[in-house]
Amino acid sequence: MRRVIRPEGVYPPTADFSQAIRVSGGDLVFVSGIIGMRPDGSMPASTREQIELAFENLAKVLDASGATRADVVKVNVFVGEPFSLVRDDLREIRARYFTHDFPVSTLVQVAGFASPEYRFEIEAIAAVASLPSVE
Repeated sequence: MRRVIRPEGVYPPTADFSQAIRVSGGDLVFVSGIIGMRPDGSMPASTREQIELAFENLAKVLDASGATRADVVKVNVFVGEPFSLVRDDLREIRARYFTHDFPVSTLVQVAGFASPEYRFEIEAIAAVASLPSVE
């Protein structure tokens, strides 16, 4: 259903991501931008805590849709501060959620989010063999 593409003659990934994934069959799950917000609507103050919570929230959304982290084929990551300031935290937290055959990934530093409290956002696409009925 999914095959990681490792092209010859192209630089290797500079971190834990794949350069391309080919998907056939199955269903796709598109996950909106997920932030590090608690269920009560409050936000952690630190960027690291927001990153951690955003990944936890992503895992819960995937689970509710019948997908797993291993099904994720594409992530877009948005940070509100220079990557050099969050690199170590982001890589350490991400490594707990994506452990092999890494998803295709894009990282963008943004000038701002929908709210000034937000510091991190992640969106995902997952390819699953079949989805259970959702009611």
